[in-house]
Amino acid sequence: MSERWFFALWPDEAVRDAVAARIPALLPVGARATHPSDLHLTLAFLGPLASDVLGCAERAADRIRAAAFDLEIDRVGHFARARVLWCAPASPPDALPALVADLQEQLSTCGLAADPRPYRPHITLARKAAAAPVSEWPTPIRWSVRELVLAAGYGGPGPRYRVRRRWTLI
Repeated sequence: MSERWFFALWPDEAVRDAVAARIPALLPVGARATHPSDLHLTLAFLGPLASDVLGCAERAADRIRAAAFDLEIDRVGHFARARVLWCAPASPPDALPALVADLQEQLSTCGLAADPRPYRPHITLARKAAAAPVSEWPTPIRWSVRELVLAAGYGGPGPRYRVRRRWTLI
């Protein structure tokens, strides 16, 4: 299987552990939990890339001048069609969609088109998950976002993702 590239926000150890600790209580019967090391919030999915396009995508990220920001992960829900259990910020700060838009604009110079669907920030907690209602977490998880990463997905057991490169947000 070829690498599937994506840009994402990668939680630090404290945020990752806090999210991972909540998964067992939320996990529907038969669902497959995300490996804790694979928890992330995707900004732009790129898919398989030729080496020249991958290099262009890295140069595109070099041009990003986004400010660091804070996220509050405070809700959990389910994408029925994809059978995905997720957590997310109920009210993402303006900096998040601005970062996604800037990244998409820069990636367009590489011939990489933005996903036409509206951006829905989330962290995948489990796959093959039966329906679960959207609800708020009584205690939010606070995440100080200080970098974006370029990562690739590989087949096989978790962890399935590897970070290739990191960019510091200013």
